[in-house]
Amino acid sequence: MRTISVFLIAVALIAGMVGYGGRESYTLTIATTTGGSVITPGEGTFAYYEGTTVYLVAGLELGHRFVDWTGDVGTVANVSDMRTTITINLNHNCSIIANFEKVNYMVAAGYYHTVGLGSDGTVIAVGDNSKGQSDVGGWTDIVQVAAGYEHTVGLRSDGTLVAVGYDNYGQCNVRRWTNIIQVAAGGRHTVGLKADGTLLAVGWNWAGQRNIGTWSNIVWVTAGNSHTVGVKSDGTVVAVGWNAFAQCAVESWDLN
Repeated sequence: MRTISVFLIAVALIAGMVGYGGRESYTLTIATTTGGSVITPGEGTFAYYEGTTVYLVAGLELGHRFVDWTGDVGTVANVSDMRTTITINLNHNCSIIANFEKVNYMVAAGYYHTVGLGSDGTVIAVGDNSKGQSDVGGWTDIVQVAAGYEHTVGLRSDGTLVAVGYDNYGQCNVRRWTNIIQVAAGGRHTVGLKADGTLLAVGWNWAGQRNIGTWSNIVWVTAGNSHTVGVKSDGTVVAVGWNAFAQCAVESWDLN
């Protein structure tokens, strides 16, 4: 029985060698810079037979873009593509890096207008401008934009805000705000998230959408037409405002 087992193992090993055509095995090491990850095949060191084509898929973190693949990239199909391949035929082990960089550009959509933030901190807008909500041509040093029903808000890199458009409810009255790290524009109200996790709000409050004075430990805020929603540092969610469609029924949410 022992002789038969040894024989079978030997046959299996020989079959494996024949099946892989005598190809050598090499390692592919994959790393990333800050701002993203490699989804496929992952990050670390992997072993492949020579001639194997390995699919590479990079993933982004919010606020970053993919730059390129660097390192031993001689057989990478396209070093500028997040989704590409590398062929293991270099006759040696290889290492590659997925490179990412932080970007500022983004878009925001209001009721009848659209706002774009360029990587240089300038802002453009198209669409309805009946209330001046698209008059953003002179803005500079902007790191985030938000668009409400008929107003537009921009967050500067120094934590202050600018706003244009319909202001009958004071939704553009944000010029004295400081230490803001994120902004949201609702239908006719504006909410700013401060670095200490508290919030400021101006504008229409007919449904209590501005009643955020007691909120703390907030890490993200967003605003609907007549309600406001905040994400807390522990992953729970809070909301105030119009709730006719249960749009504020988030008290049981845990985003962890």
